[in-house]
Amino acid sequence: RTSPPPSLRPPLLPSSLPSAIPRQTCLGLPPGTPKSNLRTHLAAPITEQEETMSSNSGVYALCLARGGSKGIPKKNIALIAGKPLLCWCMDAAVESKVFDKVFVSTDCSEIAGVAKKHGYGVHDRDPATATDKASSESGITDFLKHHPDCKVLCLLQATSPLTEAADLAKAWEAFSKQNADSLVTVVRQHRFLWKVDKATGLAAPVNYKPEKRPRRQEWDGELIENGAFYFFTVESYNKTGSRLSGKIVAHEMSAETFTEIDEPCDLVICRELMEKRWGEAKVGAANSKRSECKIIAEIGINHNGDMALCKKLIMSAKVAGCQYAKLQKRNPDVCVPEAQKSKMRDTPWGRITYLEYKKKIEFDEKQIVELIEFGKSINIIVFASVWDKDSVDLMAKYTKISKIPSALITDIELCKYAREKFEFLIISTGMSTEEDIDTCYAACSPDVVMHTNSTYPCPSKELNLKYILHLKKKYPNAVIGYSGHEFGLGTTFAAVALGADWVERHVTWDRYMWGSDQMSSVEVPGLLKLVKGCTDVVDATMFPPGKRKIFKGELKKMESLRKKQKN
Repeated sequence: RTSPPPSLRPPLLPSSLPSAIPRQTCLGLPPGTPKSNLRTHLAAPITEQEETMSSNSGVYALCLARGGSKGIPKKNIALIAGKPLLCWCMDAAVESKVFDKVFVSTDCSEIAGVAKKHGYGVHDRDPATATDKASSESGITDFLKHHPDCKVLCLLQATSPLTEAADLAKAWEAFSKQNADSLVTVVRQHRFLWKVDKATGLAAPVNYKPEKRPRRQEWDGELIENGAFYFFTVESYNKTGSRLSGKIVAHEMSAETFTEIDEPCDLVICRELMEKRWGEAKVGAANSKRSECKIIAEIGINHNGDMALCKKLIMSAKVAGCQYAKLQKRNPDVCVPEAQKSKMRDTPWGRITYLEYKKKIEFDEKQIVELIEFGKSINIIVFASVWDKDSVDLMAKYTKISKIPSALITDIELCKYAREKFEFLIISTGMSTEEDIDTCYAACSPDVVMHTNSTYPCPSKELNLKYILHLKKKYPNAVIGYSGHEFGLGTTFAAVALGADWVERHVTWDRYMWGSDQMSSVEVPGLLKLVKGCTDVVDATMFPPGKRKIFKGELKKMESLRKKQKN
């Protein structure tokens, strides 16, 4: 069929509906969550109001992050438990509320981009201070030369991601109370130290007598510098050229913070530690009730360029209970490969070139605005997947949410550009390797990561739904979703049961209409079943793992069916 059936007559909608869905709700955070807490999720740039982070004027935090690491290339932005490595210590600095300002000093544009997206100040590091042979002190000196207002500096190590805000706050308190010139972080180790005489090759103990070997409980151990961070006054540094000088105090940290990332094996160990720590920290959140699954009705190009049909699909999505209706937006002149532009195709508009066909099914700016406004009038958010920068610019004028389709998550330039323009960004992972996904995630910090298989339609055996569990563990800062292209609804319900908090399915008026995506789409009756099914699954899995609960209905049955035991 080349034309849509008669129009849908939807039931009357309530008149008192909220005008927008809050960003907190989009992220799956509790209502009322302070907007300042959304930066980790949205990677929003720091605002003028947030620039002064504490009353400690002139107290700065600095992370030196060069791009030329040999052991682990670009290790400073390697993903650890879902966040770029340097973000762990930098976020701890922000959360500690000790510092007036926080900075990343780097010679690498990619690292600088990550820092800016997470709201940190960026210092353009002199390349001469970022070589393999350059000392950290040369990087400190370079920074201080350009920041004369700095009175006290805290040097943070990106390779020590186990640093916590509480450590920085306690260390600052000790540093201030003692009126110290510098502070070093240490861990307590119960290790027996030895030295070997190079001339004789003989070994001798350093910190104990073998004939009186102490038991652990009888010995305080040794305090060993772990390099997590250092406080020092700029005055003392300028006198000595050293981060540690004058009156020095020590802040003792937990033993596990001795772990530092210098070799690939350290990265593996630290990932395990961080994922364990992060998991423990999230117990409270995990033990809260699951409340809702966000559902996107993916209209895509199934409207075939027909505004009336598109509006009917948007209305159908609203009536079914979806929160979002999504289109696709592209500039055909940019997106269609040159070799494909002049190829002839049979279409509902006759035999025309592929480029002409793509333009026929593309809505212009005026039509996009009309569809977005139509969505607002019935309280459903209409947005689009963006396929090029022109489309990013157009859609960003009218909506704060967008999606990078699976086909384009390897276009890192586009991903970064979209992140700058939209407050809320979704990606799909079809057609991508693990490395592709990691690179995209590090570049644009998406708010939602959707597992998908881009086969249309996808066989059930290739859906690999348990990958959702892997994504939830790997990217704890993101919401994990599922974008399905399979026949039927059962596997989508399974995805929700496995923890997908966002679901996207293609929707069509009639699966036998003309178009490449129609057959793997859900018709309107199926969309109603999809929303109800996902809601039922959320209700059925709302409680976290734990001891068995007895509900009111069972109590009644217990009274009527279970024999009362005699005393």
